[in-house]
Amino acid sequence: MAQAPARPRSRPTAPSPTESSGPGLLALLEGLPEAFLGVDAGWRITWLSRRMRELLGPRIQPGDDLRKKAADVLGLAGHLRLDAPATEQAAAAPYEHRWHEGGFCFEVSPQPVDGGLLVHCRDITREFQARHELQRAGELFQSVMEGTTDAIYIKDMEGRYQVINSAGARALGRTVSEVRGRTDAELFPPDETQVNLRHDRDVLKAGHPLTYEDSQKDPHGDTRVWLSTKGPLRDPEGNVFGLFGISRDITQRKWAEEEVRRHAEFQEHLMGIISHDIRSPLGAIMNWSRVLAAGGPAEETARTSRRIATAAVRIERLTRLLLDFTRARLVGGVVIEPRGTDTKELLTKVAHEFRVAFPQRDIVVEHKGNTQGHWDPDRLAQVVSNLVENALKYSPADAPVRLSTHGLRNKVMMTVHNQGRPIPEATLPHLFEPFRQGPQQTRTLKMSYGLGLYIVREIVHAHGGTIDVTSTEDAGTTFTVTLPRRAPPRKGPPPEPPPPPPHRT
Repeated sequence: MAQAPARPRSRPTAPSPTESSGPGLLALLEGLPEAFLGVDAGWRITWLSRRMRELLGPRIQPGDDLRKKAADVLGLAGHLRLDAPATEQAAAAPYEHRWHEGGFCFEVSPQPVDGGLLVHCRDITREFQARHELQRAGELFQSVMEGTTDAIYIKDMEGRYQVINSAGARALGRTVSEVRGRTDAELFPPDETQVNLRHDRDVLKAGHPLTYEDSQKDPHGDTRVWLSTKGPLRDPEGNVFGLFGISRDITQRKWAEEEVRRHAEFQEHLMGIISHDIRSPLGAIMNWSRVLAAGGPAEETARTSRRIATAAVRIERLTRLLLDFTRARLVGGVVIEPRGTDTKELLTKVAHEFRVAFPQRDIVVEHKGNTQGHWDPDRLAQVVSNLVENALKYSPADAPVRLSTHGLRNKVMMTVHNQGRPIPEATLPHLFEPFRQGPQQTRTLKMSYGLGLYIVREIVHAHGGTIDVTSTEDAGTTFTVTLPRRAPPRKGPPPEPPPPPPHRT
């Protein structure tokens, strides 16, 4: 027996005021706080809910063409084909639409129905405003993160970086995407990783933010000083789910503090030298001048004149040291005037001067290879003279002082060697720092202000060279100066202190 063909399922018809007046669809829609309207196939409005009437006002009535009266108000043009009958519209996905007045935002859902179209508007103003505020807060947070030179980051409980700003990533020599999701062990050397993890454990154990200061290498190998604050992150129930961190590069500040400290120390030493070490020979000159003026035997007069000359030399030498020291500190190094020079001739000349001054001492000069170059002979003579003077002071009277120079392919070496008590091991790392003194053996070392070797180092550095020292009981003490055959061009003023670099995390 043949079955009757199935009847197609019919769509619900667009409601109209003539439909059932009982507790049917219209009554249900009227009771909802949301807005509805229905149109027929020709886009004529057939029904408006109470809320829709409140929104559209009296200017739109049943029978009006929705396309002419309210299409823009409801934002339909971007989602429906208004040139086609309403009955031929495909189901459209809900979309958000800002109302033309009142600051409302609605989710509009056009739904085809039998004989027309039903438009449903759900008020999502609060949701929209909350989402908008959240978006603004996120944009503000992002602006703060990207606008600061501090490194800002968030880690989860496994130590993975979940959030990091560009400054923090640059401090690691990486991009944000290269850091996100990685741990300290994947980003830092082992020793720095252990320091970071220890700080993280301390913060989680304390349960509140902690601030600490440490030093780490940047991607260029330079040491940077960081002031970091880390603290736990908690959910609404108070459970810790991670930690945040803010790290600020304070290298420049520490540099400035160190400069202030060194400047104060320099002022203190300078005032001590001026008030004592210059005043003492100056007073002697004044006293001996009065003795000289009073007259006396020729032998006594000659002796007094020598004493005056010796005191004047002390003042001149100290003044020259202070001038060189001040120039080195303020200009960034001593000034040199390179020209053709032979270190063999230079050592021979300096040795002759000291043989005249110390005829009882044995000063030996040795040379090998090509010892010519482009240097400042006066400044190098100052270097060698200072080293020879120290060698004579710190060595036994019967031990020779040896000066040697050796020409290599691209450089020339000079050494000054003496026997005697070695320089204390604790003193060696600081030997070339200003106002540091070696072991004093005699009263003549009272004139050792700790400036001589500092000036020696600065002169050698100005030539692009290096100076090293070895000192043992058996081998004695040897200062070795290594110079390139041509001194570098004269430098200008020192650069500004380094600016804050990209920050680490």
